[in-house]
Amino acid sequence: MISVSFYLLTPDAITQSLVYASISNKEKRLRFSTGESFITDYCNVRKKKGTKTLVKRNTAFYFEYTTKLTSIRDSLIRLGMELTKDGRKPPLELIREAYYLQSGKTKPEAQMTLEEAFNKFISGTQSEWSDNTLKKINGTLNHLKEFQKLFGELILDNLNEDFWYAIRDNYFVLTKKFSNPSTNKYLKTIKQFLRFIQKKNIIKHNIDLDDLKYLDELEPFKIALNGMEVEKLLKLNLSADLRLDKVRDLFALEILTGQRFSDIPKVLDRKHFSETSIQIYQQKTGEKVTIPLHYKLKKHLAKIANKYPDGFPSISNQKFNEYVKEIGTLAGFDKEHSWVTMTGKKKIPQTDYRYNLITSHTGRRTFCTLALKRGIHAELIMKVTGHRSYDQFREYVKVDDSDLSKAFEGMFIDKRETAKSKPKATKIK
Repeated sequence: MISVSFYLLTPDAITQSLVYASISNKEKRLRFSTGESFITDYCNVRKKKGTKTLVKRNTAFYFEYTTKLTSIRDSLIRLGMELTKDGRKPPLELIREAYYLQSGKTKPEAQMTLEEAFNKFISGTQSEWSDNTLKKINGTLNHLKEFQKLFGELILDNLNEDFWYAIRDNYFVLTKKFSNPSTNKYLKTIKQFLRFIQKKNIIKHNIDLDDLKYLDELEPFKIALNGMEVEKLLKLNLSADLRLDKVRDLFALEILTGQRFSDIPKVLDRKHFSETSIQIYQQKTGEKVTIPLHYKLKKHLAKIANKYPDGFPSISNQKFNEYVKEIGTLAGFDKEHSWVTMTGKKKIPQTDYRYNLITSHTGRRTFCTLALKRGIHAELIMKVTGHRSYDQFREYVKVDDSDLSKAFEGMFIDKRETAKSKPKATKIK
């Protein structure tokens, strides 16, 4: 026996909504228009999480409305019984075809597939994206395809709150076991996609995007090198391994300029130099930044010009992140760190060595942290790094336990008592 239920779908028309019927069995879910309509004044349009929009009870229209729906339901159940052969349930598509033929209603046009809609989303907005963002967008589409293989075909009319929590909890968390930050990264793209297909009227039903919640996140654990580690890195003799020597020189440039990996080629381009600074437009944001040509940066640039007369050799971000960990090992950055991540609601303890936590972003983070420790105002640092807000900048400042110890060392010492305890200077006659 098939089950029949109904829901309301609000299209762009201001004065009316279409009544949709949903017929389903355990194998598949299908929705289609009955062609009936009603005035929205009879609807309770306020939505809350976990509730559906319903026709108001105890109105004259309510009884007429439920009578029509009962008639539709009976027709669908009767068709299902008539089409049942040898005890086997008929395909839902066959019931739908028979319903439209019997009722004389026009069959709706074939709906765009999820992949077609997503490709339309990509082509319609990709001019706003960087190459890295486009890579993440395509990765999201691959996850949607994999979700369909595991949990069944996604129909655009079924993209709602239930779909959001299914792909969030059942796929990303339980199946893929992604951390919450990784899950949220893909969910943000999915929400962009849902907003796009609503705006372009690819779907007619309304999805309350504000009700679609991300997973809770803990502050990510990331490191910045301290001043002594930077000095050790700069002095490290890697002449026997040109591969690592090149990566160390590139990493040092990130630390000394506060720029991203993708902006280093611009930093090395002499046409951006003046007597006191380097001015570039950053690759990711287009932000104009001014990098002061301080003593250590000048010295390092001269070293690079001498070492690479034909230009600095290129390397991929992936290879850089792989090799820079080797450098960290050789430099003796072997302190062990512990932290906690979240997958869904489960907190998972993590432990790793400092050298394994170094990435291309560690250089930029080191610049921000050391500059702030030196007493340079955040506003000035942001002019160099290109951060547009304090919230963005704050994520790049990392404080070690040793910094906390030094900062609070003299907190409870009375200065007067310290002065009394000092031996008095002997006057020389």
